[in-house]
Amino acid sequence: MEPAQEQTTTEQAVTLPLGGDPSMPRFGWTRVAMALRPMWDAPDEVLRVEVSGHEPLLVDVAADAYWWTTSTADMPVEPGDVRVGREARSADAVITGTPGTELHTLLWHIGLNSFPGELAWWLQRDDRYRLVRWPNFTTLAHTPDHVRMTSLLGYASLTVDELAEQANVAPAEARRLVTAFSLMRILRSESPDVALARPAFQRESTPQPTAVPARGGLFRRLLDRLAR
Repeated sequence: MEPAQEQTTTEQAVTLPLGGDPSMPRFGWTRVAMALRPMWDAPDEVLRVEVSGHEPLLVDVAADAYWWTTSTADMPVEPGDVRVGREARSADAVITGTPGTELHTLLWHIGLNSFPGELAWWLQRDDRYRLVRWPNFTTLAHTPDHVRMTSLLGYASLTVDELAEQANVAPAEARRLVTAFSLMRILRSESPDVALARPAFQRESTPQPTAVPARGGLFRRLLDRLAR
């Protein structure tokens, strides 16, 4: 496969070298995670990732697949120099001619090792999260803590802090899991201000509550007594 080009053509978007776009982070998998999210709205394009010391990684979210000569066991936790670019699916013979690997294993690895210690930028700490589909742990490298947190998210909607407390894990571990599930698109979130569940990978603006006029007199005093 040819190295990613860093100029715009009619078939390829601009590749983003390190420092090329100030809105993109300069470190590892976080850069890839942020580039992946918009790809669900670009079904005719694939993401090309160049990681130092490895062959190029190609990701096709529309096909739910990726192509990489690096095995799951050898995926770096903290990759060094990372370059990310988008190109037309038809431009790469590997994608059009060979079957890829199921994407969720890569998204799991990226999610756990991006945004170090914090939630992904598209997630909110005060939102409640719940699984919409159980992950296939037979193909994912996982720990007992991962299974315990997943079980909790399968039966209740929890904030990240509640998840960490109930699973007896460090808050950073809960944030990593929620980020991974969000990237895998198997999580929904609910704002504390709106009783409306939505996919955790696509936040919506929260409408402002309508102000309720104050009431006085006897009715107000009865409400105050009932509230005690």
